[in-house]
Amino acid sequence: MLALVLATTFVVACAATALLVPPLIRLSRHEGWLAATGPRHVHRAPTPTVGGLAMIAGFTAALLLSLALEHLTPLLDRSPFEYLRLGLLLTGASLVAIVSLIDDLYDLPATGRLAVHVLAALIAVGPYLWDRTLYPDALGNPTEARGIIITAFNFPFVDQVHLHNLSPWLAIGATVFWIVGMQNMVNWADGLDGLAAGVTLIAALVLGLHTLSLEPPQYTVAMLPIALAGACAGFLPFNMHPARTFMGDVGAMSLGYILGVSAIIGGAKLATALLVLGVPLIDMAWLILTRTIQGRGAAHAGRDHLHHRLLDMGLSQRQVVWIYYGLSAVFGAIALLDVAPLIKLLALLVLGAIVLGILLYASSGRRSAAQRT
Repeated sequence: MLALVLATTFVVACAATALLVPPLIRLSRHEGWLAATGPRHVHRAPTPTVGGLAMIAGFTAALLLSLALEHLTPLLDRSPFEYLRLGLLLTGASLVAIVSLIDDLYDLPATGRLAVHVLAALIAVGPYLWDRTLYPDALGNPTEARGIIITAFNFPFVDQVHLHNLSPWLAIGATVFWIVGMQNMVNWADGLDGLAAGVTLIAALVLGLHTLSLEPPQYTVAMLPIALAGACAGFLPFNMHPARTFMGDVGAMSLGYILGVSAIIGGAKLATALLVLGVPLIDMAWLILTRTIQGRGAAHAGRDHLHHRLLDMGLSQRQVVWIYYGLSAVFGAIALLDVAPLIKLLALLVLGAIVLGILLYASSGRRSAAQRT
C-alpha cells in the first residue's frame, strides 16, 4: 500500500506536469513569453519560457493528493508540526514563484530578487523565529521545531554539530543561507537543455530514497522530494535538447527552494544533498570566487559556468548534460550507502577535485584558444 501511494505521488506529479506543458508553450508563443537569443545563450531561436509553472502545478497537485491519501494507513498520519511545515513550504514557494515569474517577464533587479529569496527562506523558518523551543517528537526526544530549521547536522570527527544548542540564531542563519544558496544553485545550473531539471530529478530521488531508508522511515516526508522528482520527469521530455520550452526563473528558483527545504525537513540531510549536487554547487562556489577576484559581481551573467566551458571544449549539449547526470547519480548512490560520514566527506572531496580539475583544464583551454586567435 505504501509503495503504491509513493508511486502514485510520483505519477500524478509527472502526468500533471506533462499535460500542462503543451498549453503553456502555446500561451508563451501567443503572449511573446520567449527567451531571446544572445551571446551568452546557447539556444539558436527564441524559445517559450515559464514552463516551470507546469512543474509547480504538478508538484502541488501531487502534494494535495498525498493529503487525501492519509486515511489509507496510520503510517501516513502527519503531526501538527508537519502540517505547519507544509504550509510554510507552500507559502514560501508561492512567493518565490510569483516574483520569479515577474522577473521572467519584466527583468527585476538582482538585489530585489535576493531580498525576496531571503524573505522566502525566513517564511520557511516560520514561528521558530520567535518560538525557539524544541518540542518532543513521537519518541519523546526534543527534536521538533515550529518551523523548517537546520537544528543539527552530522559531521566527521565531532559526530554532530547542534546549531540550536550553540545558538538558535546560528541555526536560523544557516537555514536561510542553505535555502537561498539552493535556489540560486539550481538557477545557475539552468544553462543547458535538460540540465537543471535532470540534476534536480536525480537529487530529489536520492533525497526521497534516503528519507525512506531512515529508521523509522519517514513516508510522508519522502513524498515531498518524490513529488518534485515526478514534476521534473514530466517536464524533461519537453526540455531535453533541442528544448521546446525552458523552465525560466519561475521553475529554477522554485525547484531550488523546494529541494532546499526537502533536504531539511525530517532531519538535515545536508551530506546527501551536497554529494548529489556537488557539481553545480562547486561550480557556483568557483564562479563566486573568480568573479569576485576579477572585480565582477557574483550575480553578473556570463559564459563562465562549467557547462559553458565544456561546450567551448567541443562537447555537445547532450554530452555535457549526461556528464552532469552521471556524476550526480554516482555520488548520489554513494550518499545512500550506509557508511560513516567521514567516507561521505572523502567522496565529496574526490568529487570536488574532479570538478576543480575540469574547471582548471577548461580555463586553460579557453585561454589558449584566445591567445591563438
